[in-house]
Amino acid sequence: MEPDPSQIEPDTLGLSPQQLERELARTREELQAMQALLEDLPNVFENKFRQRLQPLLEQQQRLLSENTVLRQHLHQLQPGVGAAPQPVLLPQQQERPRLRRALRHAFGLADQSSAA
Repeated sequence: MEPDPSQIEPDTLGLSPQQLERELARTREELQAMQALLEDLPNVFENKFRQRLQPLLEQQQRLLSENTVLRQHLHQLQPGVGAAPQPVLLPQQQERPRLRRALRHAFGLADQSSAA
């Protein structure tokens, strides 16, 4: 389909048919190049995204590894499942006043039982 002569740009009116053919060929080549770029655009964005994401993925993997090591270390420090918990040893009732006096003396506080 031939373009309407009224729609032809003024700078092409003075060109010979051979010049117009060359211009048309250049325009088609440019169009093909642009279409190729357009087809490559998703790959370009995906590659750029992967490049930016890679350090984050490496850091995540490093943190997960460190977490695993720390959990194993913590598990080793905890008493075994079958082991009985260590009882908390409190001084017996008769020893408490002596302990209180010893602590007051160690901290330089007046002993209330001897002052009374």
